[in-house]
Amino acid sequence: MKKANIISAVIGMIVSGSAFAYTFTFKKFKNVAVGPEFFPRALAVLLFVCCFVLLVQNLIPLLKNIPDTKKAPTLSLKDKGMQKALIGLLIITAFAVLWNFLGFLIVTPLAVFAMILLLGKKTYVLNAIVAVGITVLIFLAFKFLLGITMPLGFLENLF
Repeated sequence: MKKANIISAVIGMIVSGSAFAYTFTFKKFKNVAVGPEFFPRALAVLLFVCCFVLLVQNLIPLLKNIPDTKKAPTLSLKDKGMQKALIGLLIITAFAVLWNFLGFLIVTPLAVFAMILLLGKKTYVLNAIVAVGITVLIFLAFKFLLGITMPLGFLENLF
């Protein structure tokens, strides 16, 4: 198990370093204290720190010659949790693919509704109200508080 954790930590550190480096290609804005690169950089640093901690936690017992008696758990598509994770990944992928074509106001409530169902809430009317409410709240916050326009797809001419 330690070997898998060490490999995962190193891969995570490489990915976080690459993501951090990529943020230097973002467009710079004058007179803006916090630009669009801030949040991705913060996440990249956080990922790097977490991976570093994982690496150290698994290298110390290895360096002290403490035997690894735990077996790594195997992943199976028969596992309900794995199935839900893959369905969630599919929902997010569909959301990203349809975002520009259908627009934020159509894709977001569908994705939120699907994710709520995936979490096991079967109250369809309440789920729909929550999905639409969250979408409207996010849309208004971005439009009026942050001054950022969300892609509206074919509804672009209405707003």
